[in-house]
Amino acid sequence: MKKIFKNNIIIVALTFLIPGIIAFLIKNSFMAFKTLNKPPLSPSPIVFPIVWSILYILLSISIIRVKDENDDNIKLYYLSLILNAIWTPIFFGLKWYFLALIDLVILLYTVIRMYKKFKEYDDISAYLLIPYIAWLIFAFYLNFSIMIMN
Repeated sequence: MKKIFKNNIIIVALTFLIPGIIAFLIKNSFMAFKTLNKPPLSPSPIVFPIVWSILYILLSISIIRVKDENDDNIKLYYLSLILNAIWTPIFFGLKWYFLALIDLVILLYTVIRMYKKFKEYDDISAYLLIPYIAWLIFAFYLNFSIMIMN
């Protein structure tokens, strides 16, 4: 029981820490975002940390429910975290909007694969990924629009 709790804490910590460390390292690059031309549905900057916190909680719960069912589940999960984390420096740090869009498409594909794979073991785990998939589709719209407008 103690080992299960420890493993789950590690998953939650990594889910928040991987993107958090990346964001901290390039925090000065976020200021340039304010100067970009943005599409009509761009949310206020305060929305992003709130949404991502909720999504990371849902992601953590989702993987915890299926992590022991199949090694591919955890591999897909960590791949999605890595793809998510590298999007930030590509988009904000390097301002390579097209490459960020490609990363986003691969991330979306990975999360849809996660959804299908998780659904084989646990419906709730899969359903917890739906807000993430929706947000990634919205992020695609934002990334694509910013790429075109700037």
